[in-house]
Amino acid sequence: MNFLPPLTQRADEPELMDSGTTSPAELDDALDFLSATNTFLGGWAVMRERLEVWSRAWDKKKIVTMLDVGTGAADLPIRILNWGRRRRFNIKIIGIDTDAKVLDLARERTEGEESLGLMHADLGTFAALGGRFDYVLGSLFLHHLPPAELVPSLRLCDGLAVKGMLFSDLRRCATAYAGVSALTYMAGRVSRYDGPLSVRRAFLPEELERAAERAGLVYLRVRRGPFFRLSLSGEKR
Repeated sequence: MNFLPPLTQRADEPELMDSGTTSPAELDDALDFLSATNTFLGGWAVMRERLEVWSRAWDKKKIVTMLDVGTGAADLPIRILNWGRRRRFNIKIIGIDTDAKVLDLARERTEGEESLGLMHADLGTFAALGGRFDYVLGSLFLHHLPPAELVPSLRLCDGLAVKGMLFSDLRRCATAYAGVSALTYMAGRVSRYDGPLSVRRAFLPEELERAAERAGLVYLRVRRGPFFRLSLSGEKR
């Protein structure tokens, strides 16, 4: 019997975290799992590598502003702020998410962090407010988008970004699916269901490249990271 689902095309089934039916305890458990994967399985490493490169040109006398789309537990914004402080950069981050329950948990986890603001909003509504940020970021955000919304969302993010964009996501492949399935086998219900589905909803490198081309964002490049991570990133010239 073949237990490997078809991976030739992106799945479009909704994840439990996007369903609005999960309890706060389930969400808390799932956010813990996501934070752990960012720590140990490449999520933070992918972002840090680009920030290390870009920050060589930053002026330490100026504030660097960032928008984190689909911020979840806001663990990556906290990591970025701590990373920036060690290098004496003054970074301010706004994190947005469409799930109010997730944001409540994120506020509890980030209480007292004055350089981080959290806002309940979807990307389109937030973009309509007219704000601009030096950089727009997103970790595991792109694969939550339905296929038809990927290119329009990239264009919205480009309109919000003054200097550049950085997205970290998963690579869709059999090894990643098997690995995530094994990692989540003993996890909570949400992680056990959403983890393998996230791989099925994720991307091939050429799919992200085509999306950037269709969006007209020629400055974005796809890079492979550790543990089946992909990044789509670039700075404007």
